Amino acid sequence: MFIVIRRSHIILVLILVVVLLLLLLLRIPRISQVSGPIFKGNPENKAVAFCINVAWGNEYIPSILQTLKENNCQATFFFVGTWVRDYPKLGKTIARAGHEIGNHGYYHLHPASLTKEKLQKLIIENEELLQRELGRTSKLFAPPYGEFNKKIVAYADEIGYKTVMWTIDTIDWKNPAPEVLIKRVLSNLQNGALILAHPTEVTAKTLPLLISEIKKQGYKIVTVSELI
Repeated sequence: MFIVIRRSHIILVLILVVVLLLLLLLRIPRISQVSGPIFKGNPENKAVAFCINVAWGNEYIPSILQTLKENNCQATFFFVGTWVRDYPKLGKTIARAGHEIGNHGYYHLHPASLTKEKLQKLIIENEELLQRELGRTSKLFAPPYGEFNKKIVAYADEIGYKTVMWTIDTIDWKNPAPEVLIKRVLSNLQNGALILAHPTEVTAKTLPLLISEIKKQGYKIVTVSELI
């Protein structure tokens, strides 16, 4: 006994199956692809990166730049927009030296206190300034005060930015003794480490030795983008 199935019936069944699948897909909640903040780079890469957040001060930057140049190293400088506004020539010097340019917000505000619109404006206005004054920037965002939560990361991601934190904090803004800062960094070295620093006197003084010791341990010093 044979059952005859018309082509029109087969087509109808296929259409119903497709419609049911579409309805199921619409009801399945979308999984967010937003990852968390970046605390370190590729663990298989024997390299580290200096993340230099620049929101204030200018007197120690020439020394830091000279040390980086003498050691053939590139760092990633995360700029606050008001600093670039106040010291555009120095900002251009950093950019011309080939260092990576990152975004630290137009103002040094607490990100957690901002709405989505205000946080994105903080980033975008700084991006426009960095492009205008320094000629380039990257899609890397170091939130002021190191302040982050899921919303901050998601809001930055929505406009194409990766939120960058750190693996090793020099805490140089507290003006530690040079030997304390050096130990703090060298005792925590690891593949992919992001080393947070600022343009302070102690960083300028210790950077030559830090670079020397980091290289002696077999690590390359690269930019954040290269590391991640």
